[in-house]
Amino acid sequence: MGSNARKPAQPHIPLGMAFDPKRLSKIFAAGAVLVVMTAVGFYFRGIFKEKQAIPDAPKNIASNIEKSATGFNLSKSKDGKMLFTIHANSVQQYKESGRAALHDVSIIVFGRNQDRSDQIYGSDFAYDPVAKEVTAEGQVRIDLEANSTGASSSGQAPAAESRNLIHVTTSGLTFNENTGIAQTKAAIEFRVPEGSGSAVGAMYDSHGGTLTLKSAVRITSTGERKATITGQSAVITKTPSKIVLQAARVEQPDRTISADKVTVFLRDDNNIDRIAATGNLHALKTGAKGFEVSAPEGELEMAGANQARAGLLSGGVTFVSKSDSPAEGKAGRILLTFGAANHVTKVRAENSVQLKQGATGKSQELHASALDLFVKDGKRLEKAVTSAGPAEIVREQGTGKTTISAGRFETTFNDQNRPVSLYGTPDTKIVDSTPGKPDRILTAREMTAKFNEKGEIVSAEQMGDFHYEEGTQKASAEHAKYGAVEETISLSGSPRVLDSGVTLTADSIHLNRKTRNAFAQDNVKTTYTNISAQPSGAMLASADPIHVTGTTVTLNAATGVARYSKARLWQGANIVEAPTISFDRTKRSLQAQGSQGGQVASVFVQKDKNGKLTPVNVKSDKLSYVDSERRAVFSGNVIVRAQETTIVSDTVQVILLPKKSQAENQSASQLERIEAQGDIKIQQGARRASGTRLVYTAADEKMVLTGTPSQPPSIFDAERGQISGDSLTFFTHDGRVLVGGGETSQTQIPDRTRDASKK
Repeated sequence: MGSNARKPAQPHIPLGMAFDPKRLSKIFAAGAVLVVMTAVGFYFRGIFKEKQAIPDAPKNIASNIEKSATGFNLSKSKDGKMLFTIHANSVQQYKESGRAALHDVSIIVFGRNQDRSDQIYGSDFAYDPVAKEVTAEGQVRIDLEANSTGASSSGQAPAAESRNLIHVTTSGLTFNENTGIAQTKAAIEFRVPEGSGSAVGAMYDSHGGTLTLKSAVRITSTGERKATITGQSAVITKTPSKIVLQAARVEQPDRTISADKVTVFLRDDNNIDRIAATGNLHALKTGAKGFEVSAPEGELEMAGANQARAGLLSGGVTFVSKSDSPAEGKAGRILLTFGAANHVTKVRAENSVQLKQGATGKSQELHASALDLFVKDGKRLEKAVTSAGPAEIVREQGTGKTTISAGRFETTFNDQNRPVSLYGTPDTKIVDSTPGKPDRILTAREMTAKFNEKGEIVSAEQMGDFHYEEGTQKASAEHAKYGAVEETISLSGSPRVLDSGVTLTADSIHLNRKTRNAFAQDNVKTTYTNISAQPSGAMLASADPIHVTGTTVTLNAATGVARYSKARLWQGANIVEAPTISFDRTKRSLQAQGSQGGQVASVFVQKDKNGKLTPVNVKSDKLSYVDSERRAVFSGNVIVRAQETTIVSDTVQVILLPKKSQAENQSASQLERIEAQGDIKIQQGARRASGTRLVYTAADEKMVLTGTPSQPPSIFDAERGQISGDSLTFFTHDGRVLVGGGETSQTQIPDRTRDASKK
């Protein structure tokens, strides 16, 4: 049930179906020559016991002959119906032995209903009254059922030969009245319109109604399905009506069927009721689509009128196909159901069913308790269904192996007998195994697989409590869809993926089975756990989980980098928000990128003059951060807001204190210093300053703003106006500003706003 499936070998009927079943019994009826011989024996006994039946002897007969006659004729009728006629050219009865002999004999025995006649021809017949035995000493020819219009009056000759005529030739026939046995040790040959046959030695027990063909039984049919039946011996009985053939063998141009014993059970109308084969039943077909089937026993039931009804192979059935797609299998037994024209409509295999198809390295194998194959027109496989217990399909491709199991499988096929779809339920499981790699395991309540024209899986769906596992990667969902071309698994219905301490949830998740990369969309949430503390780090240095949410995410398994859209990343109180965030969990670094939809935003803390931690908010077009360096680099339209101070710059680098130096209960990362470059603008209360370089030291709450010779730093103060110098130093704790006029000279600008507020 799977890829690479080819046209299955057609089930073949056991021994006997190479012939019309009704004609089979007729062919074996050639042995009825002995039955007729038995009747002849009784007729002869009557002839010689009734002296008047033989005419008076001529005067010149030999001294040892009691009675002799030429041109002898005898007939017998009853109720106006002819029973038999006997004609001989001459007859003698001997004095001393009492034996009698007939020469050149012709015997016609008419049917009970006068609708047939049997004819017997022989050169010499003898009767021994002491031994009560009739012997045909020369060759005997017999025509059974010689005509279809029997005689109705004495002396009527048989009609012309009919198409149902059976010709028999033998010699050495004897019949013993005491034992009731008619027999011959010589060869018997017979011919009918449907074929011909032979045997060596035969015996008919008239008391038991048993006919035995002792050896070398051979029957050859004619017609389109020419076949030859051979056997070591054959026994035909009347009660029960059956034919038993030992060491039976049926041969046709491209196939052979054999068994140790075949029994053909006949109905009263001489049609076959049942055929049973026992012992080494074996069927062989040669050619491009050749096969072999073997079983200890087989049976075929007939529905009448040459119509098979059911068949059975039992005792441990084996099957081997020798076509371009080799196959083999075995089962405890196989049941066949037949439809019109003896076409197989259903095949059922039971008891430890095993089927394997394909060459080594590219094969598929089925293990099941039972398997039903539904066949159309005796040729096209429509559907295959497993039952009676869990089933397993094993597919090998190169060094890899895929094992699919379920409580029940159902497979449909196309016109070329290749699989179209496979459905399994419940408890479905798929295991992909490759040497040197961890197994891929997928489970669900049910599954459906689709195949291409080559019998290869192109897609598969698993529904209900889906779980996936491959090494460290695990996943779950309500629904999973596999695409063979992309080798992706699409998860929906509360999907969840876990991989090496990373948990991912979203509305939909796509996993690449080849790269193990993942893509998730809508309501994305990722949690990174199993994180060890990194005391020398800062924003991502604790052992707490790192969380990331977003609209989409792409996780690269090889690099460990995850790229999120409309994302928010946080660990404790450390937060980064951006339209795009790329997070490297191995390096504990991130790259955040803004867009027209918004900027990158992050929050840090610093101590105010009272020792209280206050937030520092930073926004920019881009952020780059490596935790081991404790340096957050913001670029593009950077805005830093802290209490009453706002800094705008092209680039801002935020250097953070190491985790070990931060307060014990502190959550957000604490500033060590800020370094800004570019077109810097500072707003502090009513003051505005500008420059090209800024260094802020959090420990002493001091900002040093510098510029270039052509663009020195400047400050606008409401009281003193615009002031510039080599440098401007801001003290955030008391609002003072020092304006440097050289290396040593400084002018202090007090914060009038603060002084006024104090008063």
